[in-house]
Amino acid sequence: MRRLTVLLVSLVALMLVFPIVGQAEQDDERNSYYYILIDRFQNSNSITEEGVDRNDPFGFHGGDFVGIADRISHIDNDLGVSHVVLSPVFASEDYTGQTVLDYEQIQQTFGSIEDAIETVDMFNEAGIEVILHFPMEQMSENSPLMEEEWVTEEGTIQVEDEAAQAYLLEQMTDWQETLGTSGFYISDVDQLPVDYVDTLTNELSDLFWISDLADFNESNVESILDAGFDRVLHGEFREDARELFKTIEVDYDSILNDPYLDDERVVHYMDHYTTDRFTRAMEESGLHPITRWKMALTYLYMTPNEPWLFQGTEVPSDGLVEDNSHHAMVNFLSGDEQLIRHIEKLESFTGHFPEVSHGDMNVLHDDDYFLVFEREHEGNRVLVAINNSPEFQYTEIDHLPADMEMRGLIEDDLIRENEDGTYTVSLERESSNVFNVQPNQGIYWPLTLLFFGVLGAFIVFAIIVYRKNRREDRLKQEQNSNSNE
Repeated sequence: MRRLTVLLVSLVALMLVFPIVGQAEQDDERNSYYYILIDRFQNSNSITEEGVDRNDPFGFHGGDFVGIADRISHIDNDLGVSHVVLSPVFASEDYTGQTVLDYEQIQQTFGSIEDAIETVDMFNEAGIEVILHFPMEQMSENSPLMEEEWVTEEGTIQVEDEAAQAYLLEQMTDWQETLGTSGFYISDVDQLPVDYVDTLTNELSDLFWISDLADFNESNVESILDAGFDRVLHGEFREDARELFKTIEVDYDSILNDPYLDDERVVHYMDHYTTDRFTRAMEESGLHPITRWKMALTYLYMTPNEPWLFQGTEVPSDGLVEDNSHHAMVNFLSGDEQLIRHIEKLESFTGHFPEVSHGDMNVLHDDDYFLVFEREHEGNRVLVAINNSPEFQYTEIDHLPADMEMRGLIEDDLIRENEDGTYTVSLERESSNVFNVQPNQGIYWPLTLLFFGVLGAFIVFAIIVYRKNRREDRLKQEQNSNSNE
């Protein structure tokens, strides 16, 4: 009986979700990214500890490929990302991998080359593409490449030199073929010669190219995208969004007026390996980090730009650049899964609703720190509401067809047409919700019948238990009576 009850309850849950979710075609999917700083992700305790010093915030802490492989299920099933970006894997005297010792050797504290290949294979088997972060700026003073003419005495790589370009391209090709990765992430790509960027994307044309810019401006963005890069990270968005979502009663103008708001080639993020953690911003405002993160993530995932997460966002991790605490090892045992479940929901909307994947974005209401916008595609709509005020807010939506309804997907809610033809969208303070707009379902009889079926099963179960208990009590009384005689 218990198993039957669990089965029926599970069916109810499925019926609650799938009648309101229209499955998108595979082509409707968009990308989402998760950056892994290998040394600070997870230590499997199975790789050499030589060179590891966890007491040094700027030293190696022992994160490795095996530790990453142990968390692929989490990255795939909980976060649902399409791409993982691995920090540089090359031998380095810097745990971030930005200062390269030897491009032709793997960092020994991360594990073996076989460990790296196996980890990438496991990601690929899970349907997650792997992007490799490839630094092109600085060599360690102990690198054998310091003897090359194209490396300065300070270790700076002179990328304008043709010999340097040929060597770096050769290394990128070799690592891609060895590991089976799908593309490269290049930092400060606007500092490279444009003709070399052209060469990279032409020589390795089947790969996916993503970058950030030292100077984010319209000219640099268009130049890099025209040179063949697929995506560019938007650092200025992060600054504007941080100021907005860290506290209440800040309007949305800075992010809504962003000229790249509807450009899917420009990627948004709240945390990056070079920045303070967004969680730390709430120390200034005194507000609850989980609440603020939920609002920020809802905006991040529901707008046209693709989202980028830095490892630990889902915990959420805290820390500052100043003392390097922003790179503390991810605490997967924090015990609070609210953000994981929130991200899981938001990512699922991308897979189920074409309007979220590539629909137009239209702002319907922006007043009193209460934002409502829709994503619309071929007449189908999803509404998104974010309340950044300290009080309950509502607004009337009057452009929807008659006899529709809106079902809340993050928080359970049902909005139906008012007598005057409007629809009232409301939210509690500091919260967000996503609504699927669909024809009025009225009484949903399959769900109603299933509900009463479950209720009936409980009643039958209760009667059976009650009768069984009465029978046992009667037998005990008879036994006691016989023993007394």
